[in-house]
Amino acid sequence: MKHKGKRIICRALAAVLALGLFTGCGTDTGGAYEEQAQEKKSDKAKGRYLESDVDFPENTDRVLAMGKLEDGTIRIAAEDSDGAKAVWNLQEDGSTWEKGYDLPEKYIYKMALSPTGGAFVVCMETDESGETEKKWFYQLDESGTMKEVPVNSDEYVYFVRYTQDGELLMQQQNQPICSLQMETGERVEKFSGADDGSFFETAGNTVYMVNHDGEILPYDGKTGEALAKDEALSETISQSGAHTDLRSMECTPLVFAGGKEENEIFFCSEKGIYRYIKNGSMAEQVVDGALSSIGSPSTGLISLEAADNNEFYLLAVEADDDYQFHLFHYVYSKDAAVVPESQLRVWTLHENTELQQNISQYQKKNPEAYVNLEVGVTQDNGVTDSDALKNLSTEIMAGKGPDLLVLDGLPVDAYMEKGMLEDVTDTVNQAEGLFSNLMHSVEQDGKIYGIPLRFGMPLVVGSREVLENIQDLQSFADVVEELKGMKEPQRSVYNSFYNGAYLAAQIYDSCSPVWLKEDGTLEEDLLEEFYTQLNRIYDTDNSVEDYAEFYSGISERGVYSDFVSSVGGGNMELYNDRTMLNFGNILSVTDLAMIHTTTEEKEGISYKPLAGQSTHVYVPRSIMGINSQSGAKQEAEKFLAFLLTEEAQKASMGMGLPVHQKALESSAEGMEESTFTTSMSNDPDSYMEMHVKKLDSKTVEEFTAYVKEADTPAVANEILRNAVLEQADDCVQGNLTPAEAVGKVSEKIRLYLAE
Repeated sequence: MKHKGKRIICRALAAVLALGLFTGCGTDTGGAYEEQAQEKKSDKAKGRYLESDVDFPENTDRVLAMGKLEDGTIRIAAEDSDGAKAVWNLQEDGSTWEKGYDLPEKYIYKMALSPTGGAFVVCMETDESGETEKKWFYQLDESGTMKEVPVNSDEYVYFVRYTQDGELLMQQQNQPICSLQMETGERVEKFSGADDGSFFETAGNTVYMVNHDGEILPYDGKTGEALAKDEALSETISQSGAHTDLRSMECTPLVFAGGKEENEIFFCSEKGIYRYIKNGSMAEQVVDGALSSIGSPSTGLISLEAADNNEFYLLAVEADDDYQFHLFHYVYSKDAAVVPESQLRVWTLHENTELQQNISQYQKKNPEAYVNLEVGVTQDNGVTDSDALKNLSTEIMAGKGPDLLVLDGLPVDAYMEKGMLEDVTDTVNQAEGLFSNLMHSVEQDGKIYGIPLRFGMPLVVGSREVLENIQDLQSFADVVEELKGMKEPQRSVYNSFYNGAYLAAQIYDSCSPVWLKEDGTLEEDLLEEFYTQLNRIYDTDNSVEDYAEFYSGISERGVYSDFVSSVGGGNMELYNDRTMLNFGNILSVTDLAMIHTTTEEKEGISYKPLAGQSTHVYVPRSIMGINSQSGAKQEAEKFLAFLLTEEAQKASMGMGLPVHQKALESSAEGMEESTFTTSMSNDPDSYMEMHVKKLDSKTVEEFTAYVKEADTPAVANEILRNAVLEQADDCVQGNLTPAEAVGKVSEKIRLYLAE
């Protein structure tokens, strides 16, 4: 799904993993880099860069670009909340700004600042649909005097960058990187073989093009000549785990900067800032992304500058529901430990982007703390869920386990029974502003052993008359069968691309609370009833056969988030009159805003919690527990308490809604209007668009009232979830009877309990 709005922002979706520190190479430049390298080799283990935020000029709303003048002055171009735009120079004190000159009043969507003091600006005007009506290209000199550049091109401008010599390079849609001639507007294709560029960056007078295969290809910025591929640079970036795929036209996964020496460059990825000597053997990591905001999955990289005093400035955008620009400043401290002495290990079965963001927040507030997030199953390690859980249990039983555990997908009942989890009731009681009814999903004998940081809730959206008839799973199936008889050619009952597994996933959580007995075995009659009603609900006119490759192997992957399906996406079909019903889990304020827009603009449409085999169900997510054998319980409790604060709860990467009421309300209030579009490239009739309205207080109050009624947690057991969903498609296709499907699930559960 594409997002189109007033602003385009970047979500860096990579995991925050601690990196090994590389030894520096090449010439000695002295200063912080040499000192840091020596300290890493010593027993003192002291010396690292610390991060701080530089305040922007007062009233800044949007930062358009950052650059460095030839005399070393750091400068930015910024727009204030009134729409006024100007270039500002950072003063020697590092905290105040002096205005350089004003910028065009038109909307600026691309810009670069020249090291000689000037600037290049691309302005545009759009119609109500967001389509570009007109573009202007301007060159500004060091005093701000502006002249129009006669560029004869309607292609979208992707990136503009200056070289150290002040030459402007531009990359446009369907065009290679070119040198722009300011007097004539002519675009000179200077770089041979650069047609496959995904994006490019400059460091001094070297141009680094990243192609669509992720290769980093260097060019001489003066001559345009292709340079020999720098294998060590490419290998360093690859080994660090940094991604190179472009996910936004405003941010790039890599940013570069020149150094004081001609052959010295710096680059930044989500893994940190690195120093590299061209054609050397390896790069030196000078700022660890895991110990700074760089590693947060919500941080989008815009521009990097290396100051002459061995300090760094990174322009970035923090992209969550209330995104904002940051100018991060990195200063070397010889007294700071390379790795903070206070260390915590946090283990999660699958990647958790909001927790990664929270770790960055926590470490920024607590520089003495180091939180190491370990992921059991990744796309690259080839480990299965079952193997990861066995390895974790072995480690815990040996007294070497992590300090905190994300309990999603873990055998929580067994962990409580064996005394492997610490009582965290006091942490819950001391926290303020939580939905207290959501805090009891992992409880035994009145004690809480796991706290959900996020939650979802099963909902159903449709006509009011239809919703009134849905009281449980059977009546839901009755309604679907009735709607099948009323189905119009252009409308299906629900999303026509659901296969059995995805359909089961949409209603799983509203039914799962009744399936397990206290001893962990199955209530087989109730699960058989689930499969029976699933067969009735399944729409035999669906289009899943056209997408067999997309669905193939989905259950074998065992990725938890694949089967906790958002209700938001299905609203596109309902809003565009493609379906009659939408159901699934609400997991974000964006989901709520899409529901609000649909109910506001579509007459007779409403929503309510979906009652399946259970009622008042919520889905606990990111459930955090403390290992009872942890040697750092006090620090673990401190971190867990932070995760329940309004600040931490406002982090939003789509993993679920905050369990803190004010965080939920403020996230909803801060969400801007936006337009979503979606289509399938091989089907021109599949295009859909939805302009999502701002949430109003009435909708938020109505939803929070539903939340406060929720008192039944869905079962957060990965083994059961995978087992149930694995049989769903064969069941609806007639390859298994409901009883046979239950038998297969029971066998998996018995084998699991026997282990």
